[in-house]
Amino acid sequence: MKSSRLAAFLAFLVLATAAYAQGSSKAVFLVARPGMPDPNFRETVVLVTQAEGAETTGVIINRPTNRSLAEMLPSERFKRFKEPIFFGGPVAPQGLFAVFQADKFSGAAVTMLPGLYLAVVPDSIDALLNDPPPKIRFFAGYSGWAPGQLRGELDRGDWLVVDAEADPVFLKDTSRLWQDMVRRASAVRADGRADALRLTSSGR
Repeated sequence: MKSSRLAAFLAFLVLATAAYAQGSSKAVFLVARPGMPDPNFRETVVLVTQAEGAETTGVIINRPTNRSLAEMLPSERFKRFKEPIFFGGPVAPQGLFAVFQADKFSGAAVTMLPGLYLAVVPDSIDALLNDPPPKIRFFAGYSGWAPGQLRGELDRGDWLVVDAEADPVFLKDTSRLWQDMVRRASAVRADGRADALRLTSSGR
């Protein structure tokens, strides 16, 4: 991973950890609206969180690839990882990232939800490969928006927003997840609760 990207990740980790501790961060699912013009995000569901003054960062959770770590790296260390790697987004597509559940994690990771973490730095990924928790999913690449960029996309109507939860992140079959989330987001909007699901920072 390039040093500039690693530095950006470390800065994001610090800001996101502080924001979570203060209760000012919120993980959500971004659900691409039907007809999304960007092919990178067409019919996607993206788990994201944000920290004031940093990128909004996350991973696409419904784009499995046809390769697993066991297939790509045929060694004893990786043979247990037989589930597909997911395409996490267009940023750093050669990088490996992970979302996992754990009671606690001593390495560097972003808390997305209670007990749900996003690992983005090499040392944390290495620790997870050595001692993986029962629920873990690996991603090639991630999704990121500069401060203010995602707010513009939301205002333009590119995304629906749904409160995040852990279970959809680890679904075996994600083929219907986007359609299900579009229906869920539409029901929330019809119920008049859409504002509660918008990202919290006015600058986003």
